[in-house]
Amino acid sequence: MIGYEVAINDQSPVVITSPDVAVVMVHSNCSFGDSIYVGGLDTSRRIVWVDEKLKMGDRVRIKVVEVSVVSPTVKMTYDREELKAKYERLKAELEAKGLI
Repeated sequence: MIGYEVAINDQSPVVITSPDVAVVMVHSNCSFGDSIYVGGLDTSRRIVWVDEKLKMGDRVRIKVVEVSVVSPTVKMTYDREELKAKYERLKAELEAKGLI
């Protein structure tokens, strides 16, 4: 799968991809300061790999790569309504089969 390798200064790069959406956003000249956000969407969850402030002179390198292993996330947020809907569908399916 195609993804991105994102490196900030001399930090180890993070390797990201998602079957839905992968995004690298750099906020500059914002009231809350300059920052970089590397994240994505995967079905019913929001994934964050990098969310940090930038300062003058920081170097950001983004490289398109073939991805076999994705870097660990720093935060993952789930859509509770979507999870509940999936639960209800699976529960109905299992009840119809007499398994619960």
